[in-house]
Amino acid sequence: MILRRSMTAHTASPAEAAPTELAATRRQQTVATHRVTYNDRLKVFIGPDETVENFLRPLCGLDGYHRYSVNMSRLPSPIPATDITTAVGTARGAGAVQCTGSAKALVIEIWTAVDGVPRHFVVGRPGNHDSEPTVCIPDGTDFLRVYADEVFTAEHAAEVFATYFHTDTIPPGFQLREVLG
Repeated sequence: MILRRSMTAHTASPAEAAPTELAATRRQQTVATHRVTYNDRLKVFIGPDETVENFLRPLCGLDGYHRYSVNMSRLPSPIPATDITTAVGTARGAGAVQCTGSAKALVIEIWTAVDGVPRHFVVGRPGNHDSEPTVCIPDGTDFLRVYADEVFTAEHAAEVFATYFHTDTIPPGFQLREVLG
């Protein structure tokens, strides 16, 4: 059997392009709307098409010590991924949501402005807060003290993250407790 190759010039379709060319094309087309920071160090930028599953993966990887936090904030304006500079990448957004702890026990915190004043809250379910918080959640090298109704699993936290990502608010049925100081 003899195989013959065509000598006709062939232009690669996008599907046939080299993987690096496809990655470059996607980066050029990707618009970043949010910054996600892991453990206060590693930053990635995400666009408008994120789903609950995209938030669940990193939250399931939290162990409270080596991998202890995921923080998400909206960029000042949507920007092509190729145009992100250090200044854009480090500028604080108007608000942020953060999960701290382990996949089985997370605290969800919100930073937002109320009447132009920056404020910090812990997200929880309705509950009694007459006494001091007694649940300790690992935060890298320290612990956060919260109420039992302010502890979430990665699955529940991912839903809160996804809602905050799309609406800049938390889902109905939750309450905010302001953290002072």
